[in-house]
Amino acid sequence: MAAKRRFTYPAKSISCWKIFLSFSLLVFLLMAYHDASYLNDAGSSPDAPRGGARGYDPYGSFVPEGPAVALPSIRITPEEDSKIERHIYGGRGDKPHLGGFTAFDPDGVSVAFWKHMVNNLGVKSVLDLGCGRGTSTSWFVMHGLEYVVCAEGSHDAVTQSLLPKIPPSHIPDGTVFEIVEHDFSRGPWWPSRTVDAVWCVEFTEHVGRNYQPNYFTAWRKAALIFMTHSYWGGWHHVEVHEDPWWIMRMTAMGFVYSDLLTQKMRDIGRLENELVITNPRNESETKTSRTGQHVYGSMLVFINPHVSSRPEHAHLFAENGCFAGDLRNLVECGKNGGVETPLPDSFKPLKMTEMMDDYWIELIRDNVIFPKE
Repeated sequence: MAAKRRFTYPAKSISCWKIFLSFSLLVFLLMAYHDASYLNDAGSSPDAPRGGARGYDPYGSFVPEGPAVALPSIRITPEEDSKIERHIYGGRGDKPHLGGFTAFDPDGVSVAFWKHMVNNLGVKSVLDLGCGRGTSTSWFVMHGLEYVVCAEGSHDAVTQSLLPKIPPSHIPDGTVFEIVEHDFSRGPWWPSRTVDAVWCVEFTEHVGRNYQPNYFTAWRKAALIFMTHSYWGGWHHVEVHEDPWWIMRMTAMGFVYSDLLTQKMRDIGRLENELVITNPRNESETKTSRTGQHVYGSMLVFINPHVSSRPEHAHLFAENGCFAGDLRNLVECGKNGGVETPLPDSFKPLKMTEMMDDYWIELIRDNVIFPKE
């Protein structure tokens, strides 16, 4: 019976094979270490390009991490500025694609809408993108939201901001806010932490789609996006589209359109259509402004599951959950001594008062409508 032959690799072949495997493993480990390093260090370098850390790419359907570097607007000379006919719009010293704000735009104001965001949706933190002089931002700050960011590209608007004019005694305890000057034509930017909502009114039509990815990075830090768009021309209106275009665009970017929230918020905007402010130095003089046209006319609401699914945003959609005989009038669980387990306070909406409303009206009245001499 013939002996079985045992096949063996030549010694030299085995040695080459081991060297190849070792080298491949080393390359893989080095690549993995490099990827982990720049993701963990995202935004850590003060001189990093494109709004984040060197080599960090913030674009894509995920939540950018780490602090971003704000890129303020580049100013133009007085001679260059004199050639720009701005008419009623602000933006002095800004490049033509910036500005476009007015002292007070009532069409972007809807107190009823903002109250619904806080009372019914449970919003406690907001990024006000394209905040202008901070009209809406000041409302969120003075009504006790925990974290509020006013992000604006126009240096002229930032220097005229209402936020520094809020009396400290009119800012509720625990409220933190900041103003960020960033020009999205220069690169991406996003807030340092995630927020419950983005409030973005009279902004999207001003930024070309080639720069949209830069502000989408900021929106990806929010659980809910409340955005308006324009159906007509205006100062540097370069993206004028109807609802379907924006819904397709946002869906392509990974955001989920909510027709339910969109229609609900537009209905709320229609309920409140004027703001009446009286001059305290001449009570016979009043200013009545039509409000909310942008809100009920073009507001779209999107959900960002990457953020809304996080535990720190689980308090959103703050509808009471206990039945008391009528599904249309649910009650707070455990409030009347029942056996139902009450929710922790962190899951309950912020409490607002009429005094907060009065303080905000005073701020607008004394600094915008009837400014003090």
